[in-house]
Amino acid sequence: MHAARSQRIVEAFNGLSMDTMDQLGEFYAQEVVFEDPLGRIEGLDRLRAYYEGMYKNVQAIRFDFTNEVAEGDTHVAVWTMTMQVKGLNRGRPVVVDGNSVIRFGAEDTVVYHRDYFDVGAMVYEHVPVVKSLVKAIKKRLAKH
Repeated sequence: MHAARSQRIVEAFNGLSMDTMDQLGEFYAQEVVFEDPLGRIEGLDRLRAYYEGMYKNVQAIRFDFTNEVAEGDTHVAVWTMTMQVKGLNRGRPVVVDGNSVIRFGAEDTVVYHRDYFDVGAMVYEHVPVVKSLVKAIKKRLAKH
């Protein structure tokens, strides 16, 4: 069962696009709770709207899974995301390391999904004005 769920996680992450938003219900439960560094979302319809907002400018995205731990219905998947987003980093790829905690429910759909990643590495460090500010702050903190 763990191997099948692991494969479903890989396929769901790498198969998500604006063209596949209608298939989210095959992976997520109606009552899913989703959390990431940007906030908390409850319910499949709200999650779909969140993903649509995030993916509307995504030109390419890929998740390379490097490790996974599974215990019962809970999977912790470690990944590296490479994405190209219109208006971010001049369209060049952005690489972000992170992990996801995913819990499957009775219907074998995801009832809980929490992503952990560095928002600065994903967004702030790739916006020209903010990038130099973040760089200056990191440099200053490194001196202490």
